Amino acid sequence: MKKIFVGLFVMVMILSGCGKDYWVWNKKEIDKEPGVRQYVNYLQDEKPDRKGFKLIDINEGKKMVVVSTGTNKLELEAVNVEVSDDETIVTVREIEADSDEINPFILIGLERKNGKLKVFNEEGEEYEIGF
Repeated sequence: MKKIFVGLFVMVMILSGCGKDYWVWNKKEIDKEPGVRQYVNYLQDEKPDRKGFKLIDINEGKKMVVVSTGTNKLELEAVNVEVSDDETIVTVREIEADSDEINPFILIGLERKNGKLKVFNEEGEEYEIGF
């Protein structure tokens, strides 16, 4: 019986390490997070050409990264989030598309973040940090 519990414990530990460290948030729920909504409105109204990212604290101690393209000719897709001891790297895919948004953006929630946050596209171009 003890071996069964040890085996189950080991399996749970292995599976818990296999989960993603991020999620993509539905834009329709933006009103649930006033800080995120305020920054997105700023991008759409005052900085339509701003290509960059901003990290925002959200509920339950988690964080949200808002990444914007700076042009309505591109949309974004989350590819990966890597969390190491001293940095967190978000990778996005830029997709050519005519967007309905003035400054298309993606909302990426982080389960955890270590050290400095960096955002890159798949070609290795780094996004500027927003303000």
